Amino acid sequence: MQDEERQTAVTSHRGRTAGTWLLSVLLFLGLSAGGFAALSVVFNGPPPRFDSRLVQPEALAFILFFLLIYFVSDGLRLYFVLRAIGARVNIREIFPLVFINIFFSNVTPLATGGGFAQVWYLQKNGVPVGASAAATSIRTILAMLAIFFAAPAFQYLHPDASTSEIARITMQSLSGIGVLYLIAFILVLRRPYWIAALIGTLLSFACRLGLIAEERSGRWIATVRREAVEFANGFSKFARGSRKSAVAAVISTLVFLGVLFSFPALLLELLDYDVSWMTVIGTMSIVTFLMYFAPTPGGAGFAELAFAGFMASQMAPADLLPIVFAWRFLVIYLGMAIGMVLSVFFLRPSTKTRTRTRTRTR
Repeated sequence: MQDEERQTAVTSHRGRTAGTWLLSVLLFLGLSAGGFAALSVVFNGPPPRFDSRLVQPEALAFILFFLLIYFVSDGLRLYFVLRAIGARVNIREIFPLVFINIFFSNVTPLATGGGFAQVWYLQKNGVPVGASAAATSIRTILAMLAIFFAAPAFQYLHPDASTSEIARITMQSLSGIGVLYLIAFILVLRRPYWIAALIGTLLSFACRLGLIAEERSGRWIATVRREAVEFANGFSKFARGSRKSAVAAVISTLVFLGVLFSFPALLLELLDYDVSWMTVIGTMSIVTFLMYFAPTPGGAGFAELAFAGFMASQMAPADLLPIVFAWRFLVIYLGMAIGMVLSVFFLRPSTKTRTRTRTRTR
């Protein structure tokens, strides 16, 4: 009887989980549609039109080439981080994770689901949880460091790159945030206990105010201390590990970001615009920087508006919506669709797990 109740509970939990993910996907789609609707109202341009120049054989060849580099470099940056910290994984096992990560990262706020999905997947493929968590964190941090450095640097070198006053003020404000982030990152690496002590003090203060229970406060403080130290140790291990793998991880990250930021320039080039690739790449570093702080799943709605705010001056109003959609389709929607299919195949319970569950219920 207990086994039947347990099986019923497991089935019910899986059903709730599936329902939650479905709602997350629908929320992402709804917010994305809302973002495009807001664009059409804010910029008051003509109705979007399909441009056949984007599907000409030569254009498709360039787009496929960029996509190949984009996805391959994304997989290689995690593979080389794993190699640098001493984890051994088959490179063929990494590439499904590229799409699985894109899917989960874009249906959870602040991309929180991507890390859990990566750790789960790597654990199923023989990588210990500690190594998986360290590798995925380092992979993310390398990209964030590059973006958080590039965005203020571009704003400093090209302060008048955007003709929008709001965009210009935003870019200037982001410089300060980027500097603060880099300082905090260095402190976590060099003095992890300082950050842990600061957060612990804030949690203790919240406890005294009655905002959180004392037991929960103590548990959170212990977790923060442990995670801060583990993060610093993991990054140190990465720096002390295989030098070749570490350098390869950094190069792969830079290639990945360079291609990611270049997609709008490619689309404009295919539509016969006179494009300054460096200006577009720098502007997209700002847009991506902003998306790190978007509370919506995958930055849906926010990403479209941020892109238009910074890039609208570089194209005709009639081309704005088609280029925004093409950009999001290539860097997000396509990977999400593939990732959704691969998630069902790779993250489903193994045959052994299902067999053990059936045996226990008999």
